[in-house]
Amino acid sequence: MLKRFVILWLLALGFVLNTSSAQAGGSYTDALQLVKDGRFGLALTQFLQLAETGHAPSQFSVGLIYHLGRGTDVDLERAYYWYKRSVMNDHPPGLNNIGIMYLNGEYVVKNHVVAFRLFQKASTTHAQAMDNLAQCFENGWGTKRNIKRAISMYALSGERGFVAGWYHLGQLYEQDYPGYPQNIEKAVEWYIKAGEKKHNYALLRLKRMGKLPPELAQ
Repeated sequence: MLKRFVILWLLALGFVLNTSSAQAGGSYTDALQLVKDGRFGLALTQFLQLAETGHAPSQFSVGLIYHLGRGTDVDLERAYYWYKRSVMNDHPPGLNNIGIMYLNGEYVVKNHVVAFRLFQKASTTHAQAMDNLAQCFENGWGTKRNIKRAISMYALSGERGFVAGWYHLGQLYEQDYPGYPQNIEKAVEWYIKAGEKKHNYALLRLKRMGKLPPELAQ
């Protein structure tokens, strides 16, 4: 299991909402609104209708609903199927989430090398995949440990909009790796950067460290 990775519906939904070029009219927008309203069963019905037409973001959304079990039972086989359909339509989030399934051994046999390669491919355009790739470099999952690459990928992930990348970079600097000793000052720097983007875990960590700036305490 990924040490710090969490599949978050709202993060995935945020990516979909920003993929305006791939939208399929009002039905897709309506389905996204149903998700925001917590009406996952109805959202699944609408996503499925669009997914059958080859609409990649809807295919991914169907996979995610089955993966998380929102408004339906968790069904990893269906999740994998729909992620794969979205990948066939060049949708990087699908690649990323199939990578997660290989990393954790969900439905498929656990294979860190395959997961690493999928994250690597998706990371050319997908910020969350950059963060997952960084975690592989940090922990040596499917590749040799490379802290320098992990640092650069975490930073880039945050710059591309996945703020958790900056939080994870702060966590990295709290560790002690050969050639990269613990550096609390840098950890605080990255937690603040994430906290300025309202990352709750970063704010909580700063508070526990006694390093929460007054302007972020409000």
